[in-house]
Amino acid sequence: MKQVLLYAKELDGSLVFDNKKQLSDFLAENKNKTFIAQLKRETGRRTDKQNNSLHLGFDFIAKTLNERGLDMKAVLKEDVDITWNTDSVKEYLFKPIMKAMFRKESTTELDKASEINEVWDVLMKLLGEKFEIEYIPFPSEINK
Repeated sequence: MKQVLLYAKELDGSLVFDNKKQLSDFLAENKNKTFIAQLKRETGRRTDKQNNSLHLGFDFIAKTLNERGLDMKAVLKEDVDITWNTDSVKEYLFKPIMKAMFRKESTTELDKASEINEVWDVLMKLLGEKFEIEYIPFPSEINK
């Protein structure tokens, strides 16, 4: 069975194919045949700029928690007495929320923007409610 990969976007309830000629040629070659169509939503990986913003945001959170005297012992468990850094925010705060919300193991698996923003908002809500940390906007939202 010959397979062909065609990209399309949804528009008003219909699929609009990016390469209409490729679709037309494929259909012409296979006139009156039965097809199996498998649809997958393409989420795409985050861009380098989004990755840098995410880590910059982790750094903002780490500095804010440290400035407030909220070390890892105060936020996570009593037996951990170290200050926050970009990686610890990612591993101990962001990733557990991400795993609970989306069952994804790596931040690289998150949808480019929507899932990252959803996890960010839950994290900031948690820090605000539990430790009165003022909402830190995701770095891409900060006016430069």
